[in-house]
Amino acid sequence: MPKRWPDQAAGLRQLVATPSCRTISLSGGRGDAGTTSLVINLAAALADRQRQVVVLDEFTGLHNIAHRLHLTPRFELEQVIRREARLLDTLIESQYGFGILPIAAPPHLLAQLNDNEQRRLASEFAQLTESLDYLLLDTRPAVAQGVPSLSLAADDVVIVLSNRAESLTDAYATIKQLATEYARRDFRVLVNRVASLGEAMTLFDRVRVVAQQYLGEEIQLKLIGYVPEDEWLNRATRLGRPVLEAFPDAEASAAIRQLADALLRWAPPRQAQGNMASFIYRLIESSRLLANRIDHAPY
Repeated sequence: MPKRWPDQAAGLRQLVATPSCRTISLSGGRGDAGTTSLVINLAAALADRQRQVVVLDEFTGLHNIAHRLHLTPRFELEQVIRREARLLDTLIESQYGFGILPIAAPPHLLAQLNDNEQRRLASEFAQLTESLDYLLLDTRPAVAQGVPSLSLAADDVVIVLSNRAESLTDAYATIKQLATEYARRDFRVLVNRVASLGEAMTLFDRVRVVAQQYLGEEIQLKLIGYVPEDEWLNRATRLGRPVLEAFPDAEASAAIRQLADALLRWAPPRQAQGNMASFIYRLIESSRLLANRIDHAPY
């Protein structure tokens, strides 16, 4: 059964500790990086460890997390913008212990929000996320020049790699944009769908060397692990279930549990990227730029 949001355990934790939500963006590109599947399974693993988790989903249609898990949203962000629902109403409570917040909306709608409407949306988002331990972002690759990614508002940016040329190209493009346009210097790298640690390290080194050669030695990349190519993970995806739940003894399940345990031990970020409301303002800013590009695109 889905958990109430927020649940009683979250309320008790608030009595004994100052809540501090860690925000982590996972960004992959082409080349079957498998980012959305990793987000689903990492969220399930963290929830299994009694952490309050919400996934912020930028994707629509067949590519979003609700569709992957065979869940149907009651409301869309578009209805929140039109004041037909609250942002909390769009939260989807999965049966795997974590929430899903779809934030895709037509760029023109977000671009037209006035200051009061922006503050209302940002306030609702801050209230919704105040009791969280983790906010995971399934983000689009930051490859459009001049259009800020939601990754900018995250404490940690995780670049997801696979052993495909397109994946390596998109990973470098994302690092380059966040580094050159927004002065982001620290990146974590997760390698997916490889056969061994050796293959993962080889891919990581290729991206690290190129990034430091062309962007400067101050660019820091850290390999945080790898998830092996595993048919059980592919089967779980087709079933619309996390591999941890469907096939707990699979190699991919073990790797994701190890990743979740390691994540819980990460040192606090040296500098917070912003408060929770900053995600909404980034989303609105990106939408305005995209809407402007659409309006001025040649026919």
